[in-house]
Amino acid sequence: MRIMITGNMGYVGPGVVQHLKASFLSSKIVGVDSGIFGHCLTADYHPERRIDSQVYLDVRDIDEEMLEGIDAIVHLAAVSNDPMGLRYEAVTEEVNQNATIRLAEMAARRGVKHFVFASSCSVYGFANGSARSEEDAVNPLTAYARSKVGAEIGLKRVAGNSDIVVTALRFATACGFSSRTRLDLVLNDFVASALATRHIAVLSDGTPWRPLIHVSDMARAIEWAIIRPALSDDRFLAINVGRDDWNYQVAELAEAVSSLIPGNIRQNQQQRPA
Repeated sequence: MRIMITGNMGYVGPGVVQHLKASFLSSKIVGVDSGIFGHCLTADYHPERRIDSQVYLDVRDIDEEMLEGIDAIVHLAAVSNDPMGLRYEAVTEEVNQNATIRLAEMAARRGVKHFVFASSCSVYGFANGSARSEEDAVNPLTAYARSKVGAEIGLKRVAGNSDIVVTALRFATACGFSSRTRLDLVLNDFVASALATRHIAVLSDGTPWRPLIHVSDMARAIEWAIIRPALSDDRFLAINVGRDDWNYQVAELAEAVSSLIPGNIRQNQQQRPA
């Protein structure tokens, strides 16, 4: 099996490569990444040593010829947070939505069997009340979330007009250690801040909910999506990926980190407006 992973040099990619190499022993993996975060290592080695070929390229510039012989594409590449989406909204749409759809269209023409898209639970927006399921309407509130919804719409069209199997994994908020760990994600941020400064800043009143998923579990979900069978009526599938018992309010996460790290950890949080 030949697998292309876009965005393999980000936070999630190293664990995905390691997991897929262990699961598909004869696989050949091609990484495609612009290399912007290639230097951001939290390990003493380059995780790209595990893959068979690394291409340094913007996902918007992938050529259709590169997809010859590829069996599955794992599409992780994205402008990947709300602050960047707010500042670079047009680029976010271009990369996260338009380039995603273009890549899937090329993949379908080249006979790629599976396309796995890293979507996000942020497509549901503000959840007031019960947890959201795939049957609930999406309500994207940010440029990042809107780009994920737009990509899903385009991917559904591609799957409906071809034989490619497309899976949009609506991941919960990632957490856990990686060879390129991100520290702007809520739980990782709290842990890093507590260790480095003995202080945790909660940028809300602590009541918002955050569903979490460990990066290793994201890799397991991607493995499933690469090989999932599909009938003619479910070539496109958008599915939530997380755990009910990993759904926490922000204040709970801050308190848990404070209790587990030795020493006195100061906390402060914004108060709910009167």
